[in-house]
Amino acid sequence: MVPHCDEDELSIIALGEPARPEDEQHLQVCARCQSRLDQLTAVVASARSITDADRPVAPPLGTWEAITDELGLSTPADVTPISRRARRGATTWLIAGAAAVAGIAIGAVVTAGVTGSAGSADLVASASLDPIDDSGFVGTASVEQTDSGAVLRITVPDLPAVEDGYYEVWMASPDTTTMVAIGTLNPGQEAAFPLPAGMAVTDFPVVDVSVEHFDGDAGHSAVSVVRGQLQA
Repeated sequence: MVPHCDEDELSIIALGEPARPEDEQHLQVCARCQSRLDQLTAVVASARSITDADRPVAPPLGTWEAITDELGLSTPADVTPISRRARRGATTWLIAGAAAVAGIAIGAVVTAGVTGSAGSADLVASASLDPIDDSGFVGTASVEQTDSGAVLRITVPDLPAVEDGYYEVWMASPDTTTMVAIGTLNPGQEAAFPLPAGMAVTDFPVVDVSVEHFDGDAGHSAVSVVRGQLQA
């Protein structure tokens, strides 16, 4: 089994630090880890794009001092930089914090997109997802252009749970010789995935949902349940 990138290392890379050579090599061949990195990078980008108007209101003056006094704490006079290794355990929490902050803005975009609010997003392309090999499932997919970038929105109702596995969403070239893993689709949910910057729908118009297993193989399993081609 090929070892995948450590989650903390992916978080560090998403925050803008260079990847270790072994991680950089792995990301070039592992669609699963690259997809996870793309998701983390999108969260960080969304958090960094938030303006002052989106931020919570500051607490009254003296609040922090009152808390520290009550707990018997003191504020350090200066901050000492810590090493990459020391930060590794905290990076997942940092990403989670960024996601929590970005959730205000992202939630507004997702809600507006689902309800069709005017001016929230521009529809780029859409597709009907048809059953593969008589799977019996159908779905829909669309790509929308938002202020934060392109978003793939997909739903496949009635998907059952997969024993020892999950559903992976892919975008592929017209002949499906090149496929990019976009993210995981959970049964019974509509999913929205920020697309990597520079990814053109015309180059990857095919949307595919496959059954994958926890076997360490990052490639497509060749077991698809639905597929369709985006049309502008």
